[in-house]
Amino acid sequence: MGNIYRTMDSYSYVAGLISPTRIKILRELRGECHPEVLAKKFKMTRQGMDKHLAILYQAGLVDKIIKNDGRPMTYYTISQEGECFLQNFVDLVDNLVIDLKKRRKYELMSLDRDLVEDKLNEKEYLIKKKKIESRFKWVMQ
Repeated sequence: MGNIYRTMDSYSYVAGLISPTRIKILRELRGECHPEVLAKKFKMTRQGMDKHLAILYQAGLVDKIIKNDGRPMTYYTISQEGECFLQNFVDLVDNLVIDLKKRRKYELMSLDRDLVEDKLNEKEYLIKKKKIESRFKWVMQ
């Protein structure tokens, strides 16, 4: 039985939150930071950073802190939910990489067995091995 609060819209919404830039921003916000500093660090415009922060804020993954040092300035920090989201995302990716490494190893072992049992010639073996290595290349980096 699924969670009664989960809908297809929520899956789509969360999928939209996951981008390499937003994950890096969440990691950077483990301490409070001003959007201008973030924009420079990520080599993007302030408007681009503001858009990412607005999306993360709307999702509840970051909190705003207003400081009044002569004039009000907004800083951001990762929220408790953002920390949880980030940790779950890291765990998900780590587990996926482990599973894919196992699958790569299994496919290569099966390929080796097929070569030894003369189910493949050496040329076919090398072609298939290259495809497997290419497919799982990102996992091995």
